[in-house]
Amino acid sequence: MIKLISSDMDGTLLDSYRKITQVNIEAIRTLQDNGVEFIINTGREYQNVTGILEDAGLQCDMICSNGSCGYDKEGNLLFEHSIPQETVKQIFETFHRFDLVPTPFSQMGRISLLSKEELEQYTKDVMIPAMQINHPDFVYTDKDFEELVSQVTYVDGEDGLFDSEHRVLKVISQSTDPDALIRLRAELEKIPGLAVVSTVPTDIEITSIDAQKGIGLMDYAERKGIVPDEIVAIGDSENDYSMLSIPGIHSVAMANATEAIKDICVYQTRANTKDGIAYIIRCILTDRDNFKLT
Repeated sequence: MIKLISSDMDGTLLDSYRKITQVNIEAIRTLQDNGVEFIINTGREYQNVTGILEDAGLQCDMICSNGSCGYDKEGNLLFEHSIPQETVKQIFETFHRFDLVPTPFSQMGRISLLSKEELEQYTKDVMIPAMQINHPDFVYTDKDFEELVSQVTYVDGEDGLFDSEHRVLKVISQSTDPDALIRLRAELEKIPGLAVVSTVPTDIEITSIDAQKGIGLMDYAERKGIVPDEIVAIGDSENDYSMLSIPGIHSVAMANATEAIKDICVYQTRANTKDGIAYIIRCILTDRDNFKLT
């Protein structure tokens, strides 16, 4: 019997405005009313996820920052896997060699090593263009831009970060040059104790080797007494691989998923991010004992 859905956000649950559509909101509420758990499992940081859920009027547990931390719906920390400070220093040194900008995330959310003016320029010149290469349908309003440069903690460079109480959970970067990120990734993978993934060719995400969506999901499931055969996991990109490849799990690839993700999933859906989750939920509630996509 299906007892838990684990859903990615970008490319899976969210639409091109990075919101949860009304049809998916209503389906999730129906699922929860029928006693099935729904958990967000995302690369996004906790502070960002809670904002999206509040806008949608939803409550659920969360695995955030690619499995670096987990929270219940009340905001209580369930687990955390940070990157040791000496390893963070190695990561930053590697970024410097490739002239790329690292963006760390801590338990307090996104951090900027740049000044506000520098971050505004980086956002205009690199961050948004890199995102739109892979998601040309993404719409960025003036409000969206303001949030990108304001919903961040500014520190006085790397020394300011290391002298603070921030625990680094994840480091990301974007570039409009995918080849530069490929070269960066090859060097980062030489650093022990890291998991390095890319959700799209123009980004890179680095966490502790213990911080992966699949590890976080199984830690959460064990706490609930739920086994893989009782879980439906849904995703679309490389950072979903660890949860979609769990033996015995009901893995579902979105229509827009990468070929590597489609290859490992038991199911694929033709539905898109406007109604894909709702479609999968309807299939679950039709027969929780014998889940299949029709």
